[in-house]
Amino acid sequence: MTRAETKHIHARAGTWAPWAESSAVVLALVLLATIARLVYLAWFNPYPLIEDEAHYWEWSRRLEWSYYSKGPGIAWAIAASVKLLGTSEFGVRAPAAIAGAIAALAMAGLARDAMGDKRAGFFAAVCLMLSPVFQALSLLSTIDMPYVACWMLAVWAAWRCLHRAGTWSWVGLGAAIGAGVLFKYTALLLVPGLLVYAVARRGRLRLHRRAGTLVLGAIAIGLLGIAPVVIWNAENGWPTVHHLLGHLGVKGGDMPEARETYSPLWTLTFLVSQLGLAGAVGVLAVIGGVKALRDHDVSSDGPRESAVFLLLAAAPIFLFYLFVSFVSEGEANWAIAGHATLIPLAAFGLVRGMDRFTVLMARWRGLAEPRPRWGFLLRRPETATQVAWHIAIGIGLVAGIGMLRPDWASSLPGLGRYVPVARLTSATSNAGQVSELLASLREQTHSEPMVISQHYGRASQMAFYLPGRPTVFCSSSLMAGRRCQYDLWADTDLRRATGLIGRPAVLLGATREQWAPWFERVEEIGELRGEHKRGRPAFLGYGFKGIGAGAGGS
Repeated sequence: MTRAETKHIHARAGTWAPWAESSAVVLALVLLATIARLVYLAWFNPYPLIEDEAHYWEWSRRLEWSYYSKGPGIAWAIAASVKLLGTSEFGVRAPAAIAGAIAALAMAGLARDAMGDKRAGFFAAVCLMLSPVFQALSLLSTIDMPYVACWMLAVWAAWRCLHRAGTWSWVGLGAAIGAGVLFKYTALLLVPGLLVYAVARRGRLRLHRRAGTLVLGAIAIGLLGIAPVVIWNAENGWPTVHHLLGHLGVKGGDMPEARETYSPLWTLTFLVSQLGLAGAVGVLAVIGGVKALRDHDVSSDGPRESAVFLLLAAAPIFLFYLFVSFVSEGEANWAIAGHATLIPLAAFGLVRGMDRFTVLMARWRGLAEPRPRWGFLLRRPETATQVAWHIAIGIGLVAGIGMLRPDWASSLPGLGRYVPVARLTSATSNAGQVSELLASLREQTHSEPMVISQHYGRASQMAFYLPGRPTVFCSSSLMAGRRCQYDLWADTDLRRATGLIGRPAVLLGATREQWAPWFERVEEIGELRGEHKRGRPAFLGYGFKGIGAGAGGS
């Protein structure tokens, strides 16, 4: 077929999804998705707060400038939400859905500006919403989705600063990084990537004539986000530093046990987990990155330049956590912002690849019957982009529907062992039995009982789900475990809290031997109803004696 014939078919086939160029379509998509999530969280959500969510809610009850392991952003967001919506699961989780909307809009804006195709904006938002990890983070009130939202706002602002001669974009850049630090300190890892890009590509930048002043302004605004964390840590003995060093397993950290010897499985697990998080959208990002780097448009803000910018912006966070995997066992979601940064490349690869697929389909349909086999599995044409896109849609829909009702998903043949329903739903059943035990202790002893948990997450869940939402205590640091925020509040620190001597308690976790020195008598009652972790019993303690020297284990 000649080039003229191919151009004719391309014109007749048309551009794939031309309707996606409209900004109104992007806004409608994000608005509908956000409303759907909020409605689900308000009326149809079947599972209680997970441990981290409950702990951040505990923070929100005691607003401070920062906290033991994180900045104050998540606590402030939850506090504002429950003030508006009431103290409920919906009130705690609503910020996650709002952050998901902000991240999607920032993603769309970045892709629309940077990739040279307005359709990329819409499909960047779609790719974000189809990624199972981002679906989950838009429903659970952890630090991750607000952090990703701030990160994407910062990346978008940075692009406009460097390639649109923006003025207010510098304000947005500083504000987004500063706000991101309030949620997660690794928001600062965006800075080295931007610096490397700005220096390496300085001849291709389009800066405002007063760029120097604007840079200083952005730095000043960003420091406003760091200031509360620094001031609070300085006043409290730098607990966050000790916590982060503990994550790395190095001297000065808050991990009391000896450091584990490096295992190659740590690094291998990190690499495999990143491939799993990327999924089919990650395949599209690879396709898009290759297409962009090979693009014939070599202008200072064309797809090739955009690809370099996005890759350098994402690189530091991946490299940092790759390094961490050599000194400590990490979590898969730690590098989540890097994945988000590359989604505009996925959108670019998608629209370019589907344009080609549209042309191939038009050519194939123009052939006489019986048409030849042009695909690998199907008779019609197939391309890597089209296959990855359809897989992404399938995975996104299945995962999205499944996580809305994990209890239903677990009932399907073969899935029960892989869906942690008990872990997601045990908090309310545990709290129900603890409430009964508290009532029994109250009747037996004529004294007000308390709850002490070995783990901060379980303590926080009990604080949320027990009637009256009482003060609950955590014994982790007193039992050879890590310190946590409960150790810093006077009313939850078992060594400083007043009015506890002589009171009975429901004790969660640990062993009878660890609890015995603190009470006149300890009785084991076995695992609580719905307990998802085997070998984690509960106890009744009578007559709290206080935390003596050496009590509770070494």
